[in-house]
Amino acid sequence: MVEFEALLGVDMDNGGRSAQIDRFGVFEADLKTGELHRNGIRVALQGQPFQICAILLEHPGELVTREELRQRVWPEDTFVDFDQALNAAVAKIRIALGDEASNPRFIETLPRRGYRFIAAVDGPSSQALAPCLPKTGFEGLRARAWWTSAGAISLALLCGAAVWWFWRHQTAPPPLPPIEVVPLTGMPGGEYSPAFSPDGNQVAFAIDSGEDSGIYTTLVGGEKPLRLTSNCCDCCPTWSPDGRQVAFSRLSQGTLAIYVVPALGGSERRLYQAPLPPFCHGLDWSPDGKVLAYADTQADKTHTWIALLSPVDSTTRRLTSPSGQEVDNSPAFSPDGSTVAFVRGIVAGVVSDIYVMPTAGGSAKRLTFDNTWIDGSPSWTPDGREIVFSSTRGGLAGLWRVSASGGTPRPVAGVGAVAIAPSVSRKGNQLVYQRMFSKSNLWRLPLQDETHAQGPPVVVRSEKGGNWRPNFSPDGKRFVFESDRLGYPEIWTCDRDGSRCGQLTSLRGTAGAARWSPDGRSIAFEFRPKEHSEVYLLEVGGGSPRLLPTLPGADNGGPNWSRDGRSIYFYSDQGGSFQLWKMQLNGAPPVQVTKNGGVFAAESVDGRFLYYSKFEAPGIWRMPLHGGEEIHILDQPAGDDWFNWAITRNGIYFLDSTPGPKAAVKFFHFATGRTITLSTFGNSPSIGLAVSPDGRSILYHQTELAESSLVLVKNFR
Repeated sequence: MVEFEALLGVDMDNGGRSAQIDRFGVFEADLKTGELHRNGIRVALQGQPFQICAILLEHPGELVTREELRQRVWPEDTFVDFDQALNAAVAKIRIALGDEASNPRFIETLPRRGYRFIAAVDGPSSQALAPCLPKTGFEGLRARAWWTSAGAISLALLCGAAVWWFWRHQTAPPPLPPIEVVPLTGMPGGEYSPAFSPDGNQVAFAIDSGEDSGIYTTLVGGEKPLRLTSNCCDCCPTWSPDGRQVAFSRLSQGTLAIYVVPALGGSERRLYQAPLPPFCHGLDWSPDGKVLAYADTQADKTHTWIALLSPVDSTTRRLTSPSGQEVDNSPAFSPDGSTVAFVRGIVAGVVSDIYVMPTAGGSAKRLTFDNTWIDGSPSWTPDGREIVFSSTRGGLAGLWRVSASGGTPRPVAGVGAVAIAPSVSRKGNQLVYQRMFSKSNLWRLPLQDETHAQGPPVVVRSEKGGNWRPNFSPDGKRFVFESDRLGYPEIWTCDRDGSRCGQLTSLRGTAGAARWSPDGRSIAFEFRPKEHSEVYLLEVGGGSPRLLPTLPGADNGGPNWSRDGRSIYFYSDQGGSFQLWKMQLNGAPPVQVTKNGGVFAAESVDGRFLYYSKFEAPGIWRMPLHGGEEIHILDQPAGDDWFNWAITRNGIYFLDSTPGPKAAVKFFHFATGRTITLSTFGNSPSIGLAVSPDGRSILYHQTELAESSLVLVKNFR
């Protein structure tokens, strides 16, 4: 710049002027005069706010800390409340620029750290008007003529370049601000089921944390959440279109009730009550406010569909018509209300995909073909062109987006694992989702005898993720279990003390419910390769798992061996309900065993009876092994815990997963009919129980840590 000025003969101290101008969007900031213009019109911004703006313009795209601003704008001998003064100055800058802190185009706040100018900046530039040096005589005239011509040409070129630059930068859209991912509230306990208010300024969510449980709302930006309900079983909030009410569902004693409550707090009003479906995720209010979409079911819980409920008179209308054992759940209205997106899966779980259907009725269209877990309701983008959903299609649960007309899903940028239950704001380019973290252990309870523990439980297997449904080998030296430590649930095995573990399957899906054969040579388990669960057999010595011929076109799973090792019991939903079947390994067709339901069976040690649990009801039943009437002998475990029991010669061990201090390992004694508590838990046991062949140990699963927090994604697009 100095050489160029000297070449033109410009004296910066005598008649010359240098204007340092930074341009961004439609604004120009003259750093020398301290003036800000918008489309050539001066904007009121001066003093300390302009100084801060200038400092941020010096470092576009970079963090300028609060301490740097204090040192440059407020010297040490200045007595002022710095935090208040800085916040006020930045607020004045935002007013001048028409910027928003929650959705910034120019100045981004990095909480407790500082600020960053995020728009593109052009400048500073220098402009100079240079007087000609005086000349005399003919040479002077010729020189002046030459300089006049050259100046005219240069001026024309400069004017053309200026017009081109101005046109280009006035018409080019400003760059999009970067995605920012921050916690929403940071409240203790499990936060889940978030839902944006219609204006995008609030989020309703549920908390599962003892006395703090219930439905809450919070302002986006850190205000203290407002508690609306105080029930541990409230979930799935959704806002009315006018933002004045919040609807939610309440689970209680096998029923699902739908309530509404004022968004500012007040009395609850129940709209509807129905049997509790197997998958009760999701509740959504139509944009016109006329109906609520929810998952409805019949008493046997094996048929679930999307229904529409009127909040005025509580009348209902069935929307979807799934076939066979399909279950529909987790509805979400499109922004214009013309379409409902929902999840369709199978009663046995795991297999599910995204579908859409006109709100007025018609045929459902399938959008995804992943046959995997989808957790939480899908959510539409504001333009109605895409649907955001959580899926394990890539391993751990993450957020994906798919066109509302179909296509290949693609991951949502800026979101990591494990992410579920997304909600996209209709305004403000924001996304909120539920981030999960869990740790579960396999515990061993040593037994003195069948009714007394020999000391406290000890951890056998501890790691992040899940370790579920253990089963001992016939000699008691090893156990098999399912684990998702490497992303997908697969079959693993360890020594009795939890050492020398190894992975047995690598199917990149969901494999589980493994059971060792009586001779110790094979392991039967269930796996979902496509649309249905199936029973597979794995040779312990090596080789690939092979599919066993069960019942085509149905869900088949929950395998367990007969005492002689020649047959395998399994459940199947062929015919419309879960029943127990038995297949011979010699290739004979499977034979139906139960008529009134059954999902997991075990033969008695003496070979006289078959004990089994049911999907739709809690407890354990018994029937003669060679046919006869069934008897309900035990009201535990709960219906969802049909795999949490194991039979011995004299009784049944089971997990009582009642929340709170009642959670325990218990023993039901055949001879006396008494139930004895062996050990209680701080955390409730959850998935699986096994007894060693010598009767000296019990293995069970317990979730030690399950954290769920809500995460806000700013500048989502």
